[in-house]
Amino acid sequence: MGVCAGLLASTGLILSFLATSIPYLIATVGVVTGCGLSLAFVSITTSVGEYFDGKARFVALSFVASGSGCGAMVFPFMLDSLIQMYGWRGCLLIVGGLMGNMICFFAVCKPQVVNITHQHPGLLVPEEITAGEQTPHHQQIKYRFEEIKSTIHNTGILLPERQTSSIAKLRILSRNYCYILFIVAVCCTLPAYDATLIYLIEFLKTKSFNDKEALVLYLFMNVGNTVGRMIPGLFKHIPHMSVLIIPALVTGLSCVSVVGLLKATTYYQHVFLMFGFGISMGGNVTLLSMTTMKLLGLEYYAIGVGILMTLVGLCAMCSGAISGWLLDITDSYTASFYGVAASHGIAICLYILSASLRKYKIAIAKAHPINPI
Repeated sequence: MGVCAGLLASTGLILSFLATSIPYLIATVGVVTGCGLSLAFVSITTSVGEYFDGKARFVALSFVASGSGCGAMVFPFMLDSLIQMYGWRGCLLIVGGLMGNMICFFAVCKPQVVNITHQHPGLLVPEEITAGEQTPHHQQIKYRFEEIKSTIHNTGILLPERQTSSIAKLRILSRNYCYILFIVAVCCTLPAYDATLIYLIEFLKTKSFNDKEALVLYLFMNVGNTVGRMIPGLFKHIPHMSVLIIPALVTGLSCVSVVGLLKATTYYQHVFLMFGFGISMGGNVTLLSMTTMKLLGLEYYAIGVGILMTLVGLCAMCSGAISGWLLDITDSYTASFYGVAASHGIAICLYILSASLRKYKIAIAKAHPINPI
């Protein structure tokens, strides 16, 4: 998947060098490159999950997410320089070549399949139950990959003889209500960020900031975005911290920041609030993969995050149109910002509800170990 991601992302941008119309660019950049980048996201996070276990996995995911945050700060300046030197066609060609490096990086990575715990995501066998507390029934359900009868191919990769089909996995995931609530919450969170970014600089200009000041404030948001991507991995080291409570806390910071931007009057207040908004946005990006992996396990992660990203993409298309509609009918950004705060408030309630449901299932599994839920 990673090699295919590099091929698609690179090919789409290189073909854009020959573009003669907007529909052509929609097909090459929007469809071909977009599919490649989506594959890359799933491939990168899945491979990190294979190489790390426990809390180290979440810290590693945070590092990966923070890397993309650093790129988000560097790329705008690099693209501007490339366009000035080579034009937009040359810029797309060079960036396409840079994307091609993903092919090499993924090609030298050796897949890891050791220490994978096969767990039915519809039947909760909580990780919180320690080895000393596990019953023989738990030990039968939570078994190691090395104990499965396996076939060793010429590649040296250890593969199970029995694999769950995608249709079967979808049926299993449809019964995981914690995951379903998490999906709805994310669909209320990330698309709202995307809609805000569309008009954020224009909003800052309405508050008497010039172009340079608005761009500096936007830079502070990107710095916060990068820092925020590291925070979830650190939060997981706090004892008894639920992986579903962390997004509720991070999204709460977004609500405060969004409403605060409407009321802020000084430059430094805007710096502080933009930085907080960036932290919340970056934290939620990291938590998308981290929480999905925690809820579903590595075996179901790829299809789980695929469903999640598809729904988030569809909601993002609608959120931008809704924000634009609110701006048109009110001739003000106030309604759009309050709409983002309301959407994030609903997400907080859903995160807490999902965390409570998960905690209840864990308690039931501990109390009735013979019939895990």
